[in-house]
Amino acid sequence: MKHFWQRFTAALTPGVRVLLGLIALVYLAAVAGRLTHSFDLYRWLAASAPEFWHGQIWRIVTYALLPMGIMNFLMNAVALILFGSMLERHWTRGEFWRFCAVAAAGAGLAQVVLTSVSLTGAAPMMFGLLAAWAFVSGHETLIFPIFGPMTVRTMVLVLATASLLIMFFSAG
Repeated sequence: MKHFWQRFTAALTPGVRVLLGLIALVYLAAVAGRLTHSFDLYRWLAASAPEFWHGQIWRIVTYALLPMGIMNFLMNAVALILFGSMLERHWTRGEFWRFCAVAAAGAGLAQVVLTSVSLTGAAPMMFGLLAAWAFVSGHETLIFPIFGPMTVRTMVLVLATASLLIMFFSAG
């Protein structure tokens, strides 16, 4: 197990490691707050239109640090490890973090302008990383399990379609 963990952490780029650690820390704090009934990070960090319009502008970025549940955390962690590590090798750490912040802020701003429902989770940021992967490596042909060989751009379209269908059918 020790060798697996060492190989796993060695494959992570520094920026992804910090962002993944931050998301894990915020999620653990939110779970601890809920279990002890001492604080509610979801109420304080979620992107919410009424609070945003009353001056709490941090909400359009901080919602991305707060997964909605364990499955949301695990899926976003896998996406961050896969796409984030690859993109950070093409970009600098600062460019990677700026891209993640801009993707999260853009989705958060769109959410508070268009709806009044609270938003949490890093899915919009991961979707932005998926789109960036298509722009950076779109013409490369890779072999994907189950699907076989296809271009990155085609695979991104398949993943985006699957994601939108899941969101549609889960009323999310």
